Amino acid sequence: MWQGDVSLSDAFVISLTGMLVVMLELVVIALFIVILSRLIRFFHKDKPKKEAITDKKPPKPVKVNLGNEQKFTKTDGELKLDNVSAEETAVIMSAVSAHSGIELDKIKFKSIKKI
Repeated sequence: MWQGDVSLSDAFVISLTGMLVVMLELVVIALFIVILSRLIRFFHKDKPKKEAITDKKPPKPVKVNLGNEQKFTKTDGELKLDNVSAEETAVIMSAVSAHSGIELDKIKFKSIKKI
């Protein structure tokens, strides 16, 4: 390979060449992924799914115990709160919904307790 010492300019050219080869390989891989994804989308056309019509009735409003207040929600069952304010309850419920990706009206909370 190299005989003797490598000068600073030779080291710079070697490292620049190595970086250029790596970048070109990354561009080739990116182009391959784009082409492959377009081919897959072209051959795999999803037919629009018809939403099933159901005769589900919305759940009846139930009482939620918020200390001295009584509020109505669209959840099934009763929500028991222990030393938690209404604002904290709303934040906790929305955070759980956002983290899980499930709509808030589809999650059933049984109790929230401050630890």
